[in-house]
Amino acid sequence: MGFVNSLKRFLLVLVLLAAVTLTVALVFDQMVAVSTKLSVLVAQTIRTVLVVAFGSIIILFIRRARSLLSSRVGVHPATVFQFFMLIIVAIVMIFAVLNIFQVSTTTLLVSGGIVSIVLGLVISTFVGNILAGTMVLMTNPYRVGDEVLVNNMPGKILEITAMTTRIMNYAGGQMVIPNAAIIQGAVIVTKMSGQETVQQSRLPYSQGDRVYTTYMNAEGVVREVGSFYTKILLDSGRELSFLNNSVLAGSVAVARISPDLSEMLKFSLKIDWDPEKAAKAIRDKAGSNPETFKSTPTVLYSSLDRELVELEVTCKVDPSKRSEAKSIIIEAAYRSSSGGLKKRSS
Repeated sequence: MGFVNSLKRFLLVLVLLAAVTLTVALVFDQMVAVSTKLSVLVAQTIRTVLVVAFGSIIILFIRRARSLLSSRVGVHPATVFQFFMLIIVAIVMIFAVLNIFQVSTTTLLVSGGIVSIVLGLVISTFVGNILAGTMVLMTNPYRVGDEVLVNNMPGKILEITAMTTRIMNYAGGQMVIPNAAIIQGAVIVTKMSGQETVQQSRLPYSQGDRVYTTYMNAEGVVREVGSFYTKILLDSGRELSFLNNSVLAGSVAVARISPDLSEMLKFSLKIDWDPEKAAKAIRDKAGSNPETFKSTPTVLYSSLDRELVELEVTCKVDPSKRSEAKSIIIEAAYRSSSGGLKKRSS
């Protein structure tokens, strides 16, 4: 009922504005123009100004009413409704002005055939975009706020209009795409809502896995697997990020390395000082003991509360020196700060 009442009020205001326009034009014709004996050209000019002025008021009202309709029926139906109402008002204004200047409608329609051919060639792209935008809004393949892929580039829908779709990518930039390009398939926009888990389950690795990637021809540990991208901390200490779709499409190969459990050392520490400083100290200390450590330790950390941070250390060691390697790591972390060390093995 709320929508019906809103629509009734909207149509009532439009009828009142149209009635006021006709009344003002009639008063001008019957009283002002006759009593002042204005010339034909001046009278026609004043009538045209009245039509354009009231037409502009109606157009402004229709544009302002979009927010009210959007809250009742949604953004997409309100945009389509506004678009067609503006077209109707524009057509009525054009024919009203032509009638003021006594242009025959029949003559207009006959000559319009020739004009339409010329204009069709000139504005075909413009009209195509409008029709494509209408189709996008009516078929509703995605909404404002949806997470999407634009030709394998992740982004978020900011705005959909009759002409274009505006998308913000995760690099902070914005893309304005003509709706005609989307409809024709030149730009592929894929809605990602509800597909995160499916996509992540198809990846051949998970967070914490040791992998080899052809992107840098290097080994490392998967630090994060997001909705659209994967982050890998390489053994060199550099962090590598790439789109998950590049792995699924085969442009980037990532192979999970099954660890030799006898060589792998993995445990966690709780510290109450700078985790970056502790991680650097652990890596430096391991680098100075190549006979014990067979790889540079990977140190991941997460905050437990305002004071404690948990470090998760993973590395390859000499199986006969596991206890020694663990002691070296704990000592390195301890020496990185004058604060106390609380440890927990897991």
